[in-house]
Amino acid sequence: MNIQTSKIELAKIVLDIDNPDLIQEIVDFIQSKESLSEEQKNNINEAIYSLDNNEGISHDVVMEETKNRYSKYFK
Repeated sequence: MNIQTSKIELAKIVLDIDNPDLIQEIVDFIQSKESLSEEQKNNINEAIYSLDNNEGISHDVVMEETKNRYSKYFK
């Protein structure tokens, strides 16, 4: 998918959102990303790519490992 197609798809998704809090979160995310270093941007893009290709670790697995490792903080 080229960049223009991606932008159009993103615009369609955003236009369908009715939750003002979610819109604000998206705006905040975009603004924060613009102030990141190139290395930080690259790391975020790599992470997104990995997740898009099912190469990431699920939230449930991370939480389970965290609870096991730091059980004294989870009561």
